[in-house]
Amino acid sequence: MTSFPKSLPQWFALFAAALLTSAPAWAQAPASDSHAAHHTAAANAQQADLSEGEVTRVDVAALKVTLRHGELKNLNMPPMTMVFRVQDAAQLAPLKAGDKVRFRAEQVKGAYYATRIEKAQ
Repeated sequence: MTSFPKSLPQWFALFAAALLTSAPAWAQAPASDSHAAHHTAAANAQQADLSEGEVTRVDVAALKVTLRHGELKNLNMPPMTMVFRVQDAAQLAPLKAGDKVRFRAEQVKGAYYATRIEKAQ
């Protein structure tokens, strides 16, 4: 029969021994903590941050696109139709009125930008 420690120093010694013998198991990273898993999680998070919308107008010269969009959670904005600016005309080149899109909207110095926009699949 095993006897249990009766004093605090004995309990401390027992706890320290148990901790030291199990430390190597704690030091190992879980299998899901790989580099590839990190990028997959980041990509999924970015996809989740995209909002859905429909192009109603494209103005390449002015670097603007008008979108009828659903809720923009990151901006706490309800569904509506509004104009977004873009940084580069290349973002607008593949788009035309009626296209369903997924996009990321940001407010920068009071203006609303579509910082990422892609055709929905």
